[in-house]
Amino acid sequence: MKKAERIFIHFIKNIHKKDRVAVVHHTDPDGVSSGVIAAKVVERVRGRKIDLRWNQDGRDIPINQETISVLRKNRINKVIITDMGVDQRPEMVRKIANFADVMILDHHKIYNEIEEVALIKSQHISKIDPSQYCASKLCYDLGMLVCDVSDLDWVAVLGIIGDVAYGQWQDFVDGVLKKYKLSTKADISDTALGKASSLISESESYSSKNVELCFKVVYGAKTYRDILDSPLKQFHKKVKTEIDRWHKLVDKEAEHYENLIMYMVESPYNVKSSLSTRLSFEHPHKTIVVMQPGDGLISISARRQDRKMAMNDLLEKAVLGLKGSTAGGHVPAAGGRIKEKDLILFKTNILKLTENLK
Repeated sequence: MKKAERIFIHFIKNIHKKDRVAVVHHTDPDGVSSGVIAAKVVERVRGRKIDLRWNQDGRDIPINQETISVLRKNRINKVIITDMGVDQRPEMVRKIANFADVMILDHHKIYNEIEEVALIKSQHISKIDPSQYCASKLCYDLGMLVCDVSDLDWVAVLGIIGDVAYGQWQDFVDGVLKKYKLSTKADISDTALGKASSLISESESYSSKNVELCFKVVYGAKTYRDILDSPLKQFHKKVKTEIDRWHKLVDKEAEHYENLIMYMVESPYNVKSSLSTRLSFEHPHKTIVVMQPGDGLISISARRQDRKMAMNDLLEKAVLGLKGSTAGGHVPAAGGRIKEKDLILFKTNILKLTENLK
């Protein structure tokens, strides 16, 4: 057994009924699914549900002050953080560690080791590309060490599909589809579980306020059917129509370079992530940077499917020195945000960083 696995077991088995436990999770399908699995593991091991579920704005990668205040206010003394590269700013994690035991379950790159907390990255237990060993599968695999979560295999698949990790976990996903007598499709997103994963993504895209609803729906679902028939379905058509609209405009509205497409979209829905992913599969040998303004900030999604350039490194370098900016993610997919006033400098940085890529 690996050290990280022993750390996980120790942390979970030392959660007692009197403890006040919070799960803090990211906002996308992998974040929601990993948060649900972590919460279910706590419930099954200690015999009582978690005391608090919390998510930050999906654009906030490190822990922010609001999260620290919410945890303090709710007298939380055990915190599990899923699918968030919060070790980017270890000093913020240490602020939580001053009043609570903290475990981080994540699959982004390792920024800093934090001795004060139980930091478990997929890299600590496997040589699989961390961008493919998504947090939902990590939480599922670790959860099986302390209790039976085999009934949550389909929840893990929601995160796998959402993080475009089907290629790595095809045998697992196909096995789950077979278990529930679901048809496989040429495009995994066209399967019943793929559609359920998309509903989470579309609901978040419609409004960040829907993340709590997504968690409640998945947590309370007995099967994937409960998600397909849930209130989440009301957001599908509006968001999909908006993504399709901006997709059709890309040739006309985007900035096209030899190895780069930069695209600014203005939409009432957060469509940048889905749009950048779609464009990256259509242009696998180009860097795709989709930007979306809002609240004085510009949110960014970067993708590159041939992996000739690491998107997390690209964005981190492009926002370096820009006050109030954040960036992080994986080699093929990353995200971040900047202030609107820094847009020209950010785009200039992107052009410089990508100009020599062949």
